Amino acid sequence: MSIHSGSHYAVDLQSVSASYGSTPVLDNLTLQVHKGERIVISGPNGSGKSTLLKLISGTMKPTDGTVDVLGLRLDNQLDRQRIRQQIGFLTQIQQDPEIAVSVCESVLLGLWGTRFSWGKRPAKADRDKAIDRLALVGLEELAHRDIRTLSGGQRQRVALARALIRDPALVLMDEPTTYLDSTAKEDLVNRIAELHRQLGFTSIIVSHEPLSALLSDRRIHLESGAVQEYREVQP
Repeated sequence: MSIHSGSHYAVDLQSVSASYGSTPVLDNLTLQVHKGERIVISGPNGSGKSTLLKLISGTMKPTDGTVDVLGLRLDNQLDRQRIRQQIGFLTQIQQDPEIAVSVCESVLLGLWGTRFSWGKRPAKADRDKAIDRLALVGLEELAHRDIRTLSGGQRQRVALARALIRDPALVLMDEPTTYLDSTAKEDLVNRIAELHRQLGFTSIIVSHEPLSALLSDRRIHLESGAVQEYREVQP
């Protein structure tokens, strides 16, 4: 395990390449993200956006280069597993949830494998924390509702609460507003922006939405596995 505790960066990728089999996806990419910074990544399909998130989250290893996340170098499987417990994830909304769980239980799943698992039930403190995270997204009054009865926008707010339940220093988001209507998109973006101000986490968001400008200090454009454009977003 290699720890770089003095780093100013939440994410530091140096000369990183990645491929699926013989197909290259990222080529000699260098990217540094400051602690507390908000980055939005755009680019066409196949440009390497999702692969970049996989590298940062430790679910994929590079073919070349180094990946440091939250002061930890992800050069072995143990550290890649360890970093996943320190990151929050928010993906596209699941269209039709089939599991009959309450809203609170859905948020608690964000602690699965750390605070509880098979044969170990969540403690009262865990449930209290889930309610607290639901309060952050304005849904604490729906904690005991069946999640299948919620609107798409509400379900995505539940997913945001779940992403934050581990108090992550880094939150990765992959097209989080996809499939939401315009009102729900605006609501979610505004809530993420406010929570960033409150909690100060670093965020990396893959998005093409114009609204994502509200969530970015810097926009990065990927093309053919390489960074083609950095653009600072004016406040």
